Amino acid sequence: MKKLHWVALLLAALLISPGRGRAEDTQTLRIMTFNIFLGGDQVSFAKVIEAIKASKADIVALQEAEGHTREIADALGWPYAVANRNVISRLPLFAPPTAIGPDGNDLNYLFAEITPGKFVAVADVHLPSDPYGPYAFREGKSAEEVMKLEEETRLPAITAYIEPLKKLADSGVPVVVLGDFNSPSHLDWTKAMVGKRPQITAPMDWPASKALADAGFTDAYRAVHPDPVAKPGITWSYGYPFPHLDANEALDRIDLIQVAGPAKTTAAEIAGDPKMPDTDIPVSPWPSDHRAVTATLDVTPGPVPAMVSIEPRSVKVGDMVRIRFHAATEDGRYEGGRIAVIADGGDVAAPLLSLYANNGTDRASSQDLGTAGLAPGAYQGVMLGADGKELARAPFWVVARDAMPTLATDKADYAAGEPVVARWANAPGNRFDWLGLFAKGDPAEDNYQQFFYINSAVAGSLTLDKDLLGDALAAGDYELRLMRDDAYARLAVAAFTVK
Repeated sequence: MKKLHWVALLLAALLISPGRGRAEDTQTLRIMTFNIFLGGDQVSFAKVIEAIKASKADIVALQEAEGHTREIADALGWPYAVANRNVISRLPLFAPPTAIGPDGNDLNYLFAEITPGKFVAVADVHLPSDPYGPYAFREGKSAEEVMKLEEETRLPAITAYIEPLKKLADSGVPVVVLGDFNSPSHLDWTKAMVGKRPQITAPMDWPASKALADAGFTDAYRAVHPDPVAKPGITWSYGYPFPHLDANEALDRIDLIQVAGPAKTTAAEIAGDPKMPDTDIPVSPWPSDHRAVTATLDVTPGPVPAMVSIEPRSVKVGDMVRIRFHAATEDGRYEGGRIAVIADGGDVAAPLLSLYANNGTDRASSQDLGTAGLAPGAYQGVMLGADGKELARAPFWVVARDAMPTLATDKADYAAGEPVVARWANAPGNRFDWLGLFAKGDPAEDNYQQFFYINSAVAGSLTLDKDLLGDALAAGDYELRLMRDDAYARLAVAAFTVK
């Protein structure tokens, strides 16, 4: 009996030892990925809201939000929405500047605070859509040709996330990468699946999902439903919208939830029309060309570095911004710190405004900032420790009450091969606001020659040179258009000529 008693004590000590997490620290989290189809109102915006409610999700990663991120959160009655990440939540969200991807844009991940001072990292990905691999197979391309296509498009886009997110997972922070991968999973194109769908002519290690698996990520849907023959879980597409389906469509599972770190998937469900196969959460009519995927996770949230997050990124003079902050302490509080508000490029020792940011007894995690005393322009919220040293910062913009988006080029006429410098201001600050290059006067908003995301910047510049364009522009009349959040919605135009 005495030996068993000491064994029990030893096991109890191991279970609560630092770094392993305790059973009571584990929380249940429901997380959803939902491509809402060109802003969510192609069928019924109300049905988008109904689908999210039916999922009982705590966090939703949206794709094709087209500027509606905050509107969707408001319709749900949810307090947290980050437009420059296209994520909404019941739980507090922090979206500090993170790592920069190969396209020069911030990687699209943020942190959800599950318990005070403890977080889950969430990456909302929407990988390049064209050229689409299953279509290439359908059209007779070889496996080698399709693999090359994937390695040039989707693989670089997801690889940028792997190193920073794996570090977080290895440090004890649960990580969820979810979204529209525009690529199937290597777990679905197996030998047993050959011939089950016309485009599956051979097994295929699709590199985007394989790279995540090799880095230790687990596909949530396949963790619960391991057999792709028994449970294909197709998410794209059963219709544009259902039941209107193109002939010879290459159906596949491309909306994925990938999990790493101290997290375990306990359930995975698909939302869609009740007439679609494998529908777990029925909503009719289904409001999108993609089905949504929800995973239930048991997570042990972990600590993250100090950070500042400001939402919205752009406000009219006199409106409020909310500054969220977190210190790298047990519960996020720290004594004697301040948030300094400075003009972009300003000195933190001489702030325009200074806000209280926690002390040793009270835990605050946000402050509302009134902007009535700030002139239109770019600003930074800087988190300072009690010793005055900078811990973290994040940008925001204040614009005039009557401000409209503007776009201009540095000149009206250019010689062939000469760089074109574009400058914009008063953009909305959405995740996928973009510049499109068009032939002058082309009425078709989707007929862009090239496009460039602007990193959610409300104001900024971009140099269109040969490195960015690939080739010098041919002689002709062009225009750049500032467009909203992956939508074909024009905000401002600048015309120029190449001679």
